[in-house]
Amino acid sequence: MYKQVSGERTHILSQRILDIPETLYQRRSLEASLHLFHSPGQKTKFSQAEGVSPSALSRFFNIYDWDSDRCWEEMQDTQWRMLLDAARHKRRPRLRLSVDLTTVEKVGTQLPYVSVYNGRHGIHLVVLFAEYGELKFPISYRIYQGKHTSTPVTLALDLLEEVPDFVGKRFQVCVLADSGFESAVFLDGVQRLGFEFVVGVRSNRRTDHPGQVTVADCPHGGYVNLANWPLETLSLGRMDRGDREFFAVSSELLEGDDILAEGKRRWALESFFKEGKHQFGLAQFALRTARGLDRWILMVFLAFTLTTLHRSEALTLKEAARLALYALFPEVRLNHLLGQLRKEQEFLRQHGYSLSYARCKL
Repeated sequence: MYKQVSGERTHILSQRILDIPETLYQRRSLEASLHLFHSPGQKTKFSQAEGVSPSALSRFFNIYDWDSDRCWEEMQDTQWRMLLDAARHKRRPRLRLSVDLTTVEKVGTQLPYVSVYNGRHGIHLVVLFAEYGELKFPISYRIYQGKHTSTPVTLALDLLEEVPDFVGKRFQVCVLADSGFESAVFLDGVQRLGFEFVVGVRSNRRTDHPGQVTVADCPHGGYVNLANWPLETLSLGRMDRGDREFFAVSSELLEGDDILAEGKRRWALESFFKEGKHQFGLAQFALRTARGLDRWILMVFLAFTLTTLHRSEALTLKEAARLALYALFPEVRLNHLLGQLRKEQEFLRQHGYSLSYARCKL
């Protein structure tokens, strides 16, 4: 039932996405973009696109006033609705929302929003990622723009505040984050939204226990009260990894091993960062406008989401991406095939073949 409902929603989404451009010219550019971003392992460059010129795609991303905001709205509404469909007939199911910052490493000053953070030069994205059962996809993002602007913690809370009310009412929401989001402001903001959390903390994070006690002095599965956030007793999980230890606190009074198990679910977001950069072209962004960046990220999020929905253990990432593209956007496949035929016409003539095609009435 879940896959059937998901299939219906993704087909509706695909048609709505294609209907957004108001002109045939822009629709062709959108189709070429979809084909380009659904090609894992291939360089995501406009020169690799088929059916339109690189300059046409550049204008499509950077200049033209097609409603990309509506694309974001359609995608996000479909994502939330699919989560609700998957949790149908479940009693207070658990939805995990991960937030984290990743850097798309870039140099130079001509790209938008390039800054230095923690010694890394590039575009710094704070991403909200949802996971429920088999459903895993990026929802939205914010850009950290450097000193004297909103911090990653503030940006992460902005993303969480945009989670629709009906999601919080239907699910028990648990927010997952690493120690970069351990501040009292973040923990307080998450609880104010009515969400639970499992958040990493530094080993020297102080507690309000008598003496100079840090979380490193507390036992696995023990209860702690953080010194600068004494609002609630938290439970602590600790993990040894060779010469390093990692710590996480939970707003729910869980067993230590359960805290670690929850914390590990955040790796689904890390997996997206890796595949988004190296397979779906996120790291290959090279446009010079903020609008171009937003639309580029939109294509990455959309391609990853649709690929994930069509992926199975029997399919490679590339096979799943092509399956999603051809199942949801058959016109894109058709245009690709016809383009290949046009490219090979001279070769066919040289070997005595003449090939023609015509549209059939269905």
